Amino acid sequence: MRALLNDCLRYVISWTIKLLGLVGSGWQHLRIIAFRANQKRLKRNYGIHLDTPLMSYGPEVECSINKAAQKHGSDARFATTSGSTGKPKKILYTRRRLLALKLAFSDMFARACHSFRIARTSLYVFSSFETDTSLTSLLLDERALPNYFSTLQAPYRVQRHPTIRALVSRYGGNAVRLWLLTVSNPGLLYSTNPSTISTFLDELTHDWPRSSRLIKDWCRNPASFSHAVHKIFNRLQSRGCNERLKQIAISDDPMPLASCAPAVTTYICWTGGYVQPFLDRLATYLPSPRYTLIPMYSMSTETIETLPYFRGQDLAFFPIAPGVAYEFRNDTGNLIDADQLEPGQLYEMVISDAYGLKRYRTDDLFQCERKIHNLPDLRFVRRRTLEYSFTGEKLTGEQLITVFNELRAMYPALLTDRFLTCVPSQPPHYKLLVIGDSRPGDDALAASCDTLLCEINCEYRIKRSSGRLGPIEVLNVKLNDFVATNPAWETQFKFLPLLRDPVLI
Repeated sequence: MRALLNDCLRYVISWTIKLLGLVGSGWQHLRIIAFRANQKRLKRNYGIHLDTPLMSYGPEVECSINKAAQKHGSDARFATTSGSTGKPKKILYTRRRLLALKLAFSDMFARACHSFRIARTSLYVFSSFETDTSLTSLLLDERALPNYFSTLQAPYRVQRHPTIRALVSRYGGNAVRLWLLTVSNPGLLYSTNPSTISTFLDELTHDWPRSSRLIKDWCRNPASFSHAVHKIFNRLQSRGCNERLKQIAISDDPMPLASCAPAVTTYICWTGGYVQPFLDRLATYLPSPRYTLIPMYSMSTETIETLPYFRGQDLAFFPIAPGVAYEFRNDTGNLIDADQLEPGQLYEMVISDAYGLKRYRTDDLFQCERKIHNLPDLRFVRRRTLEYSFTGEKLTGEQLITVFNELRAMYPALLTDRFLTCVPSQPPHYKLLVIGDSRPGDDALAASCDTLLCEINCEYRIKRSSGRLGPIEVLNVKLNDFVATNPAWETQFKFLPLLRDPVLI
């Protein structure tokens, strides 16, 4: 009876969310109309003039952020980046700014549910069970159990509660996720990085006994679990969850997500830049047309870079985040406004805000796909400064992507379901990390990678010929061991073609 009541309330919540999505779409149209005037106003407010210099993260930007933090006093807090540039950045946040981010996500979600006509809007977010210094952790920072209606719509919000964290300590994160998903049966999954969902589904396939142990114990002896666990179960349960739990408990073989959480029809994650290997892997677990992928808008710790614009199921991504002044640097180094961008061209995004960033170079390169309502539809392409150089070779992420694609064409059997990344190592040489199950043939892979790099980067070829750089070394790493090098990988992990994290060197 409780499960039926929960699902009836979820149905009411779904219609409310889709109605809010309709209202949000209308509000977004008004913001698009006023975009040009708002950008001029923001530039005046932030003191952006023709002679205002471009700034990259460094001592001057840190000083500007600290000055802004002093104005907010005790309300100031800092989120750190994942350190893809070698050193994590500290970015200022306040309660008001965090609330604005939550509202931006909620608005996107409601408009997506309305545009894609999603029937069951309950959402499971693959957030971390642990607290760290990431922006994601700040957004999800809550210790008390959320209210009843919140947990019906967003069952993941129980994950920071001490009761759930105790289950994680006992059974592991994947077992707890499987229990939560099976009990609540959400309609949508969300993860900023597709690697998080992909790794979860990999674990179900490769370590089913450990992943299903919590459910087996729950079905075998529910009385052994605390009253607090039963309270959370009652809040989350959905129709048919007891039958699904029993099926999992008696199964010796991995069960697909469609059997554990049959209401899931949609997943939302970032699709830009370097995540394609994980998207390909996810597509095997969540095949179309049963499952629909909705691309996530681009966002860095520094700022929201784009927000989605829905025309039915056609998506565009506009630089229209509230409170952000956008400029773009073209290939000649000139700054231009958003409405001056041309389709097919590549631009670096430059932003200014009220939190210490003024003409700040994000180092993120976007391609303008098309123009809609005189605004550019932007797709993230790559980081501008993703490179490493021991002795002047300036090996870039773009070069490595080209080489990795060549290697996949040369060794399809060897590299199927395996991921590639490159790490500088001492004495000066590069390690090619092959992420996944070990297979024979790595010596040939190392030689081919070395040859391709020599062809694409003349300085690398010269340094290899002179002996100043050693040959490529292949290192096999299991996926779980790889992501575990970053304790906060669920919120901070980025699968880049070139990694400079000293932990991995």
